[in-house]
Amino acid sequence: MLDHLIAELDAMDQTRKRENAKEEMDQTRKRENAKEINGRTVALENVAPIERLAIPLPQCGVVVLHGRNGLGKSHALAAVDSLVSGRGKVPCRDGAAKGVVEGFGARLTVGRSSRRTGEAEVASLEGRLDISQLVQPPIKEEEAADRTRIKALVQLAGASADIKDFAAILPEGASLGQLVPPHEQSDDPVILAGRIKRALEAEARRAERAAEEARNKAAALQGEAAACGCDRQALDLRRDEAEAALQAALVSQKEIETQAAEARKAAARAEKAAEAVAALRQSQAAGDDPEALAREEAELNESVAKLEKALAVAQERRSQVRRRLSEARTVRSQIEQLERLVSAAPELVDEAQIAAAADAVAQARARYDLAVQAEKAWELARRADEQRQAAAAAEREAMALREAAQATDGVLSDLVAKVTSRLRVEGGRLVVDTDRGAEPFGELSPGERWRIAIEIAAEQLGRGGIITIPQEAWEALDPTNRCEVAAIAAQVGVLILTAEASDDPAITPRVFAPLAANGREGAKERTP
Repeated sequence: MLDHLIAELDAMDQTRKRENAKEEMDQTRKRENAKEINGRTVALENVAPIERLAIPLPQCGVVVLHGRNGLGKSHALAAVDSLVSGRGKVPCRDGAAKGVVEGFGARLTVGRSSRRTGEAEVASLEGRLDISQLVQPPIKEEEAADRTRIKALVQLAGASADIKDFAAILPEGASLGQLVPPHEQSDDPVILAGRIKRALEAEARRAERAAEEARNKAAALQGEAAACGCDRQALDLRRDEAEAALQAALVSQKEIETQAAEARKAAARAEKAAEAVAALRQSQAAGDDPEALAREEAELNESVAKLEKALAVAQERRSQVRRRLSEARTVRSQIEQLERLVSAAPELVDEAQIAAAADAVAQARARYDLAVQAEKAWELARRADEQRQAAAAAEREAMALREAAQATDGVLSDLVAKVTSRLRVEGGRLVVDTDRGAEPFGELSPGERWRIAIEIAAEQLGRGGIITIPQEAWEALDPTNRCEVAAIAAQVGVLILTAEASDDPAITPRVFAPLAANGREGAKERTP
């Protein structure tokens, strides 16, 4: 029990020492503050829960409003932002007829209606950048959130969509008007880049499908060519030559077959003629010899003169002989004709010659069929090569389209580069280089995102400007990042106004000091 009491007394003593040291440090800071403040003050009266508040502001640096929760620190930040930017609505304090926010040469009166007089003699990001949209857009899907971030940066750069920038990245033969019709084009670079990228990727997929179909057709045609079982170059065959050889062989075979048939017919006729000759000779041997009949006629002529008595019989006999003579002469003529036919009969065609002609036709037909198959194989191979070339062309087209789709990120990166060199667009995502390598901006810690966003805003605003940062953003920064933000503000010459929860009973403005004596971040107190 005694040990516990002693420990409590020691703790109280340590606390008292720290408070004394803090009070001494604060007094020192007050003296330093007097040198930094040049008389700029923003005064608030009857704003939200704030009855009266004066915020002395230096030319540059970070001023933090300290105080407990519920005192109106965020309302004070919103009031200052509304005063300098002219946007937003400031609530009046309950029970008060009106509220006033005054500073930088402007006066904002709030109540049932708001009225702003004068022009704030300080630069702000009015209408150019909502830092919260850059740090954490109200969108869960990261790629959609990055599109909002990119849009905010492009808006900050004051750039609009230039069709020429996107037309320059298209592959040869591609038309922006065909990819994205005029009625779908937009002045918003992010929207236009997204539509162009989707259209290019769709065309790339179409080209890839065409390449795949061409490869499949080439493989099928090559398979058909291989199935023909011949190589046209190895066979050295030409279809027209093989066809001519086949026709010649067929004609030769036809001639030989016709010759053989005619020979057989002639032989048959000769055989019949020989039979007829034999029959006629046999009949002549029986007494129908013309010479004998002629002699007999002479004898009979003599007998006619002598034998008047036998005239009638002789004349009749003579008529018969004459008739038989005529018939015999006719038979003799037929025999002579038949003998000439027999002697003129052609020799029969040898069967071996006929077989050789048929074999020549078969060989010619086989070579012709082989030539046809070779020509078919060659034609299939040619068509397969055409399909392979078409596939290669489609693949090149798809690659060019995908490169163009990726190049839309480059167009956006060029626009973002007009604002900051810290961020760029890759694959539709906003990325930043860190000591861990390139990382999506949305995957950084809130503190890292706020530090970069504050840096960008400060650089864009320039010397003499003012930026209001939400309390949660400042509290999300670690000591190192807070010091970096303060250094950036001092270097660029801008003033950052933010807030932080503390045990101060009233809102107390303090100028942030990068490091205190104990190595932790400190703050220089501003006393209204």
